[in-house]
Amino acid sequence: MLALLVELQALPDQRESLVLCLTELTRKAAEEPGIHAYAAQVCEEDANRFFLYEVYQDRQAWEAHLAHPPAKALLNQLPALLAQPPRLLFGERWASFVRPEPARATTRR
Repeated sequence: MLALLVELQALPDQRESLVLCLTELTRKAAEEPGIHAYAAQVCEEDANRFFLYEVYQDRQAWEAHLAHPPAKALLNQLPALLAQPPRLLFGERWASFVRPEPARATTRR
């Protein structure tokens, strides 16, 4: 498993556009094989700061996500919405706990 944490800082006047982009990106990710988890979260201390938590079967699944036409189109919108380039942190899972729950995609602004 490959885990990825992405930190995004929205331009203040582009926050709502970034929320829409991340919401759609998360919805589209649910349709892709090889993605085990994909969550967009907003920072409690800074409403313009977002985090993506992504879990892929392997690096090839992540690369396929980047090349998937719907995801690629949405990812291409990000530079105009961000105050700085995204920060990516990759990790290989060595221990985890996941509480089973019904599979569903949720969104909230």
